Amino acid sequence: MINKIKNTVFLLIVLSTFFGSKTLAQTAKDTVIVDKVVGIVGNKIILESAIQAQYFQAKARNRTIEKCKIFEDLLYQQLLVAQSEIDSLEVSEKEVEAEIQQRLQGFIDQLGGVEKVEEYFNKPLGEIKEDLRDVTEDQLLAQRERGEITKDIKITPSEVNKFYKTLSKDSLPLIDLTLEMNQIVIYPEISQKDIEAVKKRLTDIREEVLNGGALFETKAILYSEDPGSSAKGGELGMMSRSELVPEFSSAAFALKKDSISDIIKSDFGYHIIQMIDRKGERINVRHILMKPKFTQESKYKAKQKIDSIYTALTEKKYSFEDAAKLFSEDTKTSKNGGLMINPYTGTSKFTEDQIYPTNYYNIKNLKEGEFSKPFETFDDKGNTVYKIIFIKSKVMPHQATIETDYQEIQDMAMEKKYKKAYDKWIAEKSQSTYIKIDKSYKTCPFEYEGWLHTEIKK
Repeated sequence: MINKIKNTVFLLIVLSTFFGSKTLAQTAKDTVIVDKVVGIVGNKIILESAIQAQYFQAKARNRTIEKCKIFEDLLYQQLLVAQSEIDSLEVSEKEVEAEIQQRLQGFIDQLGGVEKVEEYFNKPLGEIKEDLRDVTEDQLLAQRERGEITKDIKITPSEVNKFYKTLSKDSLPLIDLTLEMNQIVIYPEISQKDIEAVKKRLTDIREEVLNGGALFETKAILYSEDPGSSAKGGELGMMSRSELVPEFSSAAFALKKDSISDIIKSDFGYHIIQMIDRKGERINVRHILMKPKFTQESKYKAKQKIDSIYTALTEKKYSFEDAAKLFSEDTKTSKNGGLMINPYTGTSKFTEDQIYPTNYYNIKNLKEGEFSKPFETFDDKGNTVYKIIFIKSKVMPHQATIETDYQEIQDMAMEKKYKKAYDKWIAEKSQSTYIKIDKSYKTCPFEYEGWLHTEIKK
């Protein structure tokens, strides 16, 4: 439950800020103000639309949140950003790009695909990315400033135990079902004949487009196997090098406007790429993706192979970790005995909603120490694979205790210390930062009373 709430709150925060945050300089440049400014912190403004967006997003998800609380959160964020400029803190373009990509993936996961995201925002994914750029940079700067505030704060085990004893039963968090898993993965073999067939199809399409017999975007709609871009004629939107897999990036950035690449191989399959536009170190390209098809014979052989591994495991000829090291064809996990790493957290722990549905269906009834029967599923590139999954640990949903969930209790205790530091920081920095609050929000029951007493001029 905790992770689900965090994910929802994360989406709401990004969506809300996405709809309404501009600097004073941007507003002056635009000259036409189409929204009401309800707050100013340093050289940053807060628009009513930012508050309204988060409020209605919460309401749509049956969450209760007061507009005053939203407004105060935005005041705090803008104060952090203003101070980060004074402290000369910076975030790199690469960091911003990586964060945007992660946030877009969060939208895609929660809204149900790229098309749903584009429908929700009523614009292509590329435009959504550009709209998120300034918002994301501000939020990263705010995070960096928060880190500066708390970087020297530590907590001892005795402090954690003392904090735990002060908690009532109702205040203890509910811990989700948590799993750690190892896997053995077998890929059906793709024949050279199937690879050559895909290359020939792409070569024929490339020649037809170059000779004026067809439009690249038409061919992408008809033949590309990339579900995220095929409906848009293969167009990806403005991207940086870091957002593209290396082989694709290298070929794409070498192209000139309207030129088409040779065939490029990546982990996703085989591509041809057409350059649309380039702005500095960002490009917009179209591509056509095709994947060699597995024959029934190759799938049968892969199934036989994983069945034989399963038999060896049931006969206890190997431990699961040893079998993964010896036989698994997934290079990312085999060396670690098949231990799966959660891409959302970077740890080995997964909650139910972070596990691919087909995988979860095949392991949901397993106990700790048991492994699944072989099953067919997909890897993170959309390729067909056969898997066996071992349950390394399984913790059922429960209310946190210090014996079983020390880390969670420690995090709560640390958060309390952080809050005390943040309160002190706000009290100090609000005195030296220009802050103006619209009369419509002056009656808010702010958590930090200092907001209303710091309307000073520089």
